[in-house]
Amino acid sequence: MLPEKTYKLGVLYGIGTETEMLTQKFVGNLINNEEFCKACEVLEQNVKCDKCREYVKSFASSIYFYEKVGENVPEFIEEPEEYLPKNLPSVDFLMVVGIHQDLLSGLPYYLKDSGVKAVIVPIEDPKWVPAGLQVQVLEEFEKYGIQAAFPKPFCSLSKELNEYNKVGFHLTNKHNYISEFIDYYKIGEPIVSFLLSKDGESIEDACVLQCAPCGSSYYICQQLKSKYYKNGKSGGLSLNERISKAHHAYPCNASMDQDSILKDSILHVGGYLIRNAIRRELNLEEQQGQKLVYVIK
Repeated sequence: MLPEKTYKLGVLYGIGTETEMLTQKFVGNLINNEEFCKACEVLEQNVKCDKCREYVKSFASSIYFYEKVGENVPEFIEEPEEYLPKNLPSVDFLMVVGIHQDLLSGLPYYLKDSGVKAVIVPIEDPKWVPAGLQVQVLEEFEKYGIQAAFPKPFCSLSKELNEYNKVGFHLTNKHNYISEFIDYYKIGEPIVSFLLSKDGESIEDACVLQCAPCGSSYYICQQLKSKYYKNGKSGGLSLNERISKAHHAYPCNASMDQDSILKDSILHVGGYLIRNAIRRELNLEEQQGQKLVYVIK
């Protein structure tokens, strides 16, 4: 039997309470220690954790560095390399969360000889990466032969090419290493599975095959277990309302600000993604949010 393939992951994140909190969620989901998720206990009275994450793999040994960048930098940075880590450990993948835009613009050149296979730049706030900068940086990564992905939100990251995963805007032309990242860490666009009752009208058990990077997919599925549903209805709430309530309660920490590309908030799009993942699995019609418009000026 061949040994399991292993990867090394590094994390660079920017300053600010929201950015740090989101990064901690992404990394905490991968580490999966006992303290990571207390959502059921915190939000429901007299509820004890039933350990839905008990058999989820921990990637603690895969994370080789976790470093904040961008403190005490000028408003405009002319030499980004001066403010990036001097000695970057060798890793396969680099996750870059909410860093200063000038540091992001200098990242491809900084990484050109690093040996990194792929860079994932999740966008959870419209202010993090304007569309023009996104295209510019993606082209620079192409130039240096580094694969990159700019998922917005992070839970839209998929091996399938679609409106959230467009080559030339979200993805470099070659993106096989991005697919390896998704396969290995089992994060990206949620994929779920349900065990239904014999009459097919209630959810007896739920399994998360691929989780939203923040870990919310487990909590949302827990809130659907032992719930009656039929034709999109679930008790006093519609199925959509029950999913949305759980998505907000976890909570999803993506921005509520209107995004010019999504024509909606990033948080709402994250809600559409998990909602449709669940509806697909229950053989219910998907319900789309507003169509995206890609206009780069």
